[in-house]
Amino acid sequence: MDQQLLFLINKEWTHPVLDLLLATLSCFAFWIPILATVALWLCWKRGLRGITYVSLCVLGIAANETLVSQPLKTWTNKLRPHQVHAQIRRVDLAPARPRLLAIAQPVSITFSGPPAAQSERGRSFPSAHVMNALTLGLVTALTWRAWAWLLLPLLMAWSRVYTGAHWPSDVLASLLIGSAFTLSWLWICELLWRRWISRLRPLWARELPFLLFRSHPSA
Repeated sequence: MDQQLLFLINKEWTHPVLDLLLATLSCFAFWIPILATVALWLCWKRGLRGITYVSLCVLGIAANETLVSQPLKTWTNKLRPHQVHAQIRRVDLAPARPRLLAIAQPVSITFSGPPAAQSERGRSFPSAHVMNALTLGLVTALTWRAWAWLLLPLLMAWSRVYTGAHWPSDVLASLLIGSAFTLSWLWICELLWRRWISRLRPLWARELPFLLFRSHPSA
């Protein structure tokens, strides 16, 4: 089932427009300058609310990478689809520098060779892209009540299978693990904020009594 769904998404349900959109979504280097600019703008314009939001996103992604994603990759040692099967479509943006310029160039589409010839670098489970997108989507939804951002991890999961980087089971499990980890971590952050911020920073407590879940509409 896992292999059949991979072949459908990666080989059959394809289109040039999807190639560009999903390759762009999966390319972290493309988004770095955009995310950095948005983060600086939020810290400047939204004050304490913007700073706490950016901090939660950065710390959450760092926690995903160090505590969950990388340890699980090492432990499971699961090969990526292109390391197991030949003729897997590997869809990526053109190798432009800076990466933002790649959006104006044709998408790079290659096909994996025989399994014996595949590099052993990189592992498939879990998907750090999906877990990090889940953190960004959850923190954004809970901070700004922008619930459409919960679609981001689903789109990222689709893109990671479409571009040949992960198995469908990888992204599904990553959504479940990432949800449990991120929601638990945010709950702890909320408790610590409510318990300690009034003692350590009374002015912050008056401006932002709740970190996420009961933020004021005007915050």
